[in-house]
Amino acid sequence: MDLEAMYAEKAEMFRAAVDKQADEEIARGTKEIRERKSAAGKAKQEHELAEALARVRAEKSAAEAKFKKELSRCEFEAGKAVRAHRKELIDGFFEEIRDELANFAKSDKYADYLKRAISKAEKELGTVSCLMAAAKDVPAVKKLTKLEVREDNSIMLGGICAADEARGLFSDQTLDSALEAEREAFSDKPELRL
Repeated sequence: MDLEAMYAEKAEMFRAAVDKQADEEIARGTKEIRERKSAAGKAKQEHELAEALARVRAEKSAAEAKFKKELSRCEFEAGKAVRAHRKELIDGFFEEIRDELANFAKSDKYADYLKRAISKAEKELGTVSCLMAAAKDVPAVKKLTKLEVREDNSIMLGGICAADEARGLFSDQTLDSALEAEREAFSDKPELRL
């Protein structure tokens, strides 16, 4: 065998071995690059998915907040409308009662009411120094008692107020205060609260 042929054959084997080793390294490098690219793609995809999920959650939270705000506003408006309607009904109801009390104050039974009011005030205070009544009622009250009777412009519907000026005591037996007390008690009923 010829030395040159032997060297050529060895060189060819060496080249083949180097080419094979280079091909293997290229294949390994390509595989690593593909794996890295795939991992990077997955990471990028996961990151994009996380961002999209965060946007959806933010939109959901904003929508829930907007819905809660709108629901709260609607509940407030409905409650406000109910309260306004209830107030209107109560005002109408007590206006009717006020009219009935005004008619009662013009009736024959009103003198008996004044007698009972004077008697009740005397029982409450013990000693009464003067009575106060609406201007229209002063003559009728004077007929029922020997006490001093004064005109009181704050009494609109009727009834009397009694005072023991020496002790600073006062008894309100007016239809006005009775109506106002009933109105407050009526509005405080649990059944009428929202």
